[in-house]
Amino acid sequence: MIPLLLLSSCFIALLGIAMLGLAQLQPGYRHIRDWGWSQITLALTLTLGIALLPQDFQSLHYQLQASIATLCMIATMALELAGAAHYTGRPWAWRRHVPLFALLMLAVMGTALVNQPAAIWLASIALACSAWLSAWWMWQGGGRAERFVAAAFTVSGVLHFISPLEDPLAQSIFAHVAGTCVQGLLAMSQILASVQRAQRETARMGDRLSQLYERSMQGLVVVRERRAVYANPAAMAMFGLDAGGDVRSIEAVIGPADIDASYARHDQLLRQRGGQIAWEGERYRRDGSAVYVRGISSYFEWEGGPAVLVLMLDDTERQRATEALRRQALHDELTDLPNRHAALARLAGMTTPGSPGFALLSADLDRFQLVNDSLGHEAGDALLQAIAARLRAAMPADAMLARLGEDQFLLLQPGVRDDAGAALAGQQLLALLNAPFTVGHRALHVHMSVGVARYPDHGASGAALLRAADVAMHQAKQQAGATVVVFQPGMAAASGSLLEIEQALAAAIALQEFQLDYQPKYQAGTRRLAGFEALVRWQRPGQGRVSPAHFIPAAERTGQIVALGALILRQAAQQLRAWQQQGLAVLPVAVNVSPLQFEDAGFAEWLVALVRAHGVDAANLEVEITETAAMTHMERVLPQLARLREAGMGVAFDDFGTGQSSLTLLRRLPITTLKLDRSMVEPLPEASAGAVVRAACVVAEALGLTVVAEGVETEVQAAEVERLGCTHLQGWLLSQPLLPDAAAALLGADKPAPP
Repeated sequence: MIPLLLLSSCFIALLGIAMLGLAQLQPGYRHIRDWGWSQITLALTLTLGIALLPQDFQSLHYQLQASIATLCMIATMALELAGAAHYTGRPWAWRRHVPLFALLMLAVMGTALVNQPAAIWLASIALACSAWLSAWWMWQGGGRAERFVAAAFTVSGVLHFISPLEDPLAQSIFAHVAGTCVQGLLAMSQILASVQRAQRETARMGDRLSQLYERSMQGLVVVRERRAVYANPAAMAMFGLDAGGDVRSIEAVIGPADIDASYARHDQLLRQRGGQIAWEGERYRRDGSAVYVRGISSYFEWEGGPAVLVLMLDDTERQRATEALRRQALHDELTDLPNRHAALARLAGMTTPGSPGFALLSADLDRFQLVNDSLGHEAGDALLQAIAARLRAAMPADAMLARLGEDQFLLLQPGVRDDAGAALAGQQLLALLNAPFTVGHRALHVHMSVGVARYPDHGASGAALLRAADVAMHQAKQQAGATVVVFQPGMAAASGSLLEIEQALAAAIALQEFQLDYQPKYQAGTRRLAGFEALVRWQRPGQGRVSPAHFIPAAERTGQIVALGALILRQAAQQLRAWQQQGLAVLPVAVNVSPLQFEDAGFAEWLVALVRAHGVDAANLEVEITETAAMTHMERVLPQLARLREAGMGVAFDDFGTGQSSLTLLRRLPITTLKLDRSMVEPLPEASAGAVVRAACVVAEALGLTVVAEGVETEVQAAEVERLGCTHLQGWLLSQPLLPDAAAALLGADKPAPP
C-alpha cells in the first residue's frame, strides 16, 4: 500500500512541477503558479500525513511530521483557492485569509494529537470544501474549459470527502488510485484552460494591436534588409499612396539627399540589435510635394527576424507654423524686410574676430510724421513699402537692408574700409531717393538723414556699431536737408554726456541741487537798483556748477523743465519772503517760465497761490516768457497771463528781437516789460543798430511798457541805450549775477551802480 501511495504522490508532484514550468512561460498568469504549488503541497500532504506517518501517536517524530503534513494540507487549500480566485478575477488578499487558515491548521493539529482518524476526517472535509468552493468560482461565468475544471474540482472534493469512509486512516487503494487519476485530470484541465485563455488573450491583444496599427494616425513602416515589408494605412496616406498598394513603393518617398542617412540608421539599429533613433526631415508624396516628417526608428523582431520599426508623424503644418513664426520674428510685416532681430543676428555673425570690414548705415526719414498726420497712416505705410521696394531692388547681393522701426532703415554694406567709402555709400543711398514716390495719386519727395559707422574702427560688436551709426544719424538730423554723417569718436562722448545729464536731472530736482543767482537791473539815467532777474544754477556734488546751456535743453527735451520751473518759482518766492523778514526794501524779481509750464491750464492759479502762501506781494514777482511760448501756445498763454496781471504780477517779453514778433502780438499780450536781446545791444553805437533799438523803444513807449536792455557790457553801450529810450539796463557793466547774500547786501545799500 505504501509504495502505491508514494507513487501517487510523486505523480501529483510531477504534475505540479509541470505547471510551475508553464508558469515560467506565462509569468503574468499567477493562477498557474498557485495551482502548481497546490499540487506539490498535496503530494507532500499525502506522503507525510498518510503514507509515511508513524504509528506511535505519542512520539515526537509523529507530532513533528503530523504538524508538517497539516501545514502542507492547509497550504494546498490556500493555494488552490488563490489560483481559482486569480483565474476568475476575484480579489484575494493573503493577509486577510492567513488568520482563518492558521486557526484551521491549529484545529487539525490539535485533533491529530488526540485522535488521528478524527483529524483525517477534519482535513478531508476541509480539502473537499476548498475544492468545491474553487469549483463554484470556476463554474460561474466560465466557458467550456472552465466548467471542465470546475467538474474536476467537484470530483476531487468528493474523493477527499469519501476517502475516510473507506479507511479511517485514508489509506484506501481505491480512493488513492481514483484520486491520482482525478488530480491528473484536474491538472491537465487547468493547464488546458490556462493555455486556451492565453491563446484567447494573445489573439485579442493581436487584434487590438492590429486595429491600433491600422487605425493609427501615425505612420508605421516595418523595414527588413533596407526594404519596406509593411506599412499601415496612415503611412501610405501620408505619402499619397493607395492603402492597398505595393508597400515597397513607400521607399520612393526618401529624397536622394537623405537616403544615405536613412540606410545608416537602419544598419546601426540592426548592428546594435536594440535602441532607437529620432530623426526628422523632408519626404515626398507621390505627386512630388514635400511633407515634413518627424520619426523614430527602433529595432524589433518581425516574423522571427531582425527588423526596424519606423514610427512617423506628419509635422508639415507645425513646421510651416514654426517657419511662419520664425519669419515673423525676423521680418518686418509691413515691408517684408529683415527686422531688428535679424539685423542684430547678421551683425553678430559679421563682427567675429578677423571678419572683413563693412559699413553700417542708419537711415531715418525726415518729417515722416507729417505724412501720417496729413495723408493718414495708410499713405505712410504705402510710402514705407515703396521706399523699401526701391532700396531693396538697388542693393548689392551681399548687402542687407532691414527696417528697424517706424521710419528707420538699416543697411549693411560689405567692402567699405575707410570714411570716404562710408560717405560714398551714404550718398548712394540718398541718391536712390531723388525721384519722387507715387502714393495713391500723389508724388511724394522724401529725404533721409544717414549716419554711417564702420567695422571694426567704430565698434567691435554689432550693438556698439549700431549705437555709433545711430549717433551719427542724429547728428545728421540736426543739419538741414538730406545729410550723411560719418561717425567720429567725439560724437559718442557728447551723446553720452547728454544722456548722463538727462538721467541725473530727476534726482537733482528731487534733492534740490539747484540754486538761484540774482542779476541786478538798474534804472536808466539814475543807475539806481530797480530789481533782479533770477538765474538758475545747478550745483552738482563733486562736479561744481553746471551751465544752464547744458541742462536747460535736456530738461526741456525730457519734460523735466516743468518740475524744475516749479522748484525755481518756489525758491524765488522763499527768497522774497526771506528778504522781507530781514526788513529789506524788496524789489521785483523776474523768473523765466518755460512754454511747457503753460501746458498746464492751472499754472497761473498755482503761481498766484504760491505767492500768497509765502506772504509776498504779487508785484514783486515778474514772469518772463519767450517769443516762442507766446506765439506757439497763444491760446493757452493769453488767459493765464491775464490772470497773472489781474493778480498784480508783472509780465516781461524776453529775448525781443531774436524772432519774428509782430506789433499785433505785442498789442495782444498783457505784458508790462519788453526785454531787448543782447544781440540788439552788442552792435551799438552803430547807426543801424541804434535805429532798431530806437524803433523798439518808441513802440514800447506807445504801449506803456518799460524797456530793459540786456547784455550791457560797456559804458558806450549803456549811454547809447539810455539815449535811445531804454528805461532799464542789465549787464556785466553794472553787475554780474550775485549770490543771495550779496543781492541782499545790495538791497540794503540802495545806492546807484558805479559809473
